[in-house]
Amino acid sequence: MKLRVLTSTMIMVLGASTLQSHAVYNLYKKDGLSLDVNGEINVHFKNDRKQYTYQYDQPGTIGAPQYDYSLGQWVSPQILVGAYEERTDRRTRLGHDDGASWLDIRGSQKLPQDWRVTGTVGFGYADSGTGMYLNSANLAFDKLNTGSISLGRQYLHSGYVTRTGTFTTLETFAAASIRADYTAIPNLHLSAYYNTPSSPDVRNNSSREVEGFGASLSYRLPMSQEQNLRFAAGYSDSRANPNLSTRSGNQVAIDSKGYAGSVEYRHAQVLAALDLGGKKEDLNGTVTDSAKTDFFGVKVGYQFTPRFSLTAGHGKKDITRDNKQGVQVVANAARDATNVAYAYESFLFPKTEEKRSYVRADYYLRENVRLYGRVDNIELQHQLDGKDYAKLEDTAYRAGVSFTF
Repeated sequence: MKLRVLTSTMIMVLGASTLQSHAVYNLYKKDGLSLDVNGEINVHFKNDRKQYTYQYDQPGTIGAPQYDYSLGQWVSPQILVGAYEERTDRRTRLGHDDGASWLDIRGSQKLPQDWRVTGTVGFGYADSGTGMYLNSANLAFDKLNTGSISLGRQYLHSGYVTRTGTFTTLETFAAASIRADYTAIPNLHLSAYYNTPSSPDVRNNSSREVEGFGASLSYRLPMSQEQNLRFAAGYSDSRANPNLSTRSGNQVAIDSKGYAGSVEYRHAQVLAALDLGGKKEDLNGTVTDSAKTDFFGVKVGYQFTPRFSLTAGHGKKDITRDNKQGVQVVANAARDATNVAYAYESFLFPKTEEKRSYVRADYYLRENVRLYGRVDNIELQHQLDGKDYAKLEDTAYRAGVSFTF
């Protein structure tokens, strides 16, 4: 989802360098009324290499049937151990990641007793779909050095719990939520939210949640002038309609409970972080009954000069799924469906192991102009009947420039 990708992108770039800045440009200020704008344009060259390799030792079929003129009949290509599909053309492209380029327009009005009201409208850009889209629209009432209450389409504090840029099991964005934040204690941030239904009629929508709620906290412990330790934790609970007659797939959880925590250490030019978390899901599909997720992530970074830094991260996520009573997924199910492994790889297999790694280099021409290079690697290992069934490998190379204002 575009908005979740944007959140992940924002989380991954936090802490890259002390030069990094999201400046706010003031357009108007008078009698306590202020109008501001800020944003980012992020463009890069990208080469993506994705390959799906079959490992199972039993026969099956893959892809659409093809006509064999020598036999005079339609035949289905056979799955062979070691056979693979190339899922990209390996051509270099110029573009944007979903949500990496964005614009926020914000107006605020001072109120009596140190209160303030702020309205924000934010837009993001994606290469796919409609291009420009609305990513936030909210109204917030905040009191100086105390906290705030915000209403509407907004990002959640739980999106800043994890720090490694690998995985999270928390909700990070809400289409229609009530959020409360408490910041009266120095270095401590407490936040809670409640999501209202995000579609006009939840009885007829299988992909939107009926309701959701959660809470998160973060605390930064100063240890010296150049050294600090940050702790964070969060919990998310999301519900969907369990009685929808058309809900026959396994992609949407009717009840999802996620939790995560992190520790981040900074000392002068050195940065290190650790994430841990998990999630339990109940599904109402025809095959999968429930799923359990566990993950961890680590990140290290070093700022060689005030302008140049290097960051690396690695994470692993394990998902185990339990099928409905009496339901069994067999290896040659693809014989009766076009590429079943490709169509259902994220939802169907009893066990999936995912590993993510990245290395990123950043160089700042100015505090708001950044040149960067990045390599990301994702490995998905699917298991069936206790054996490795298929493996997806995805390696992406990026080189780009980011301009914030």
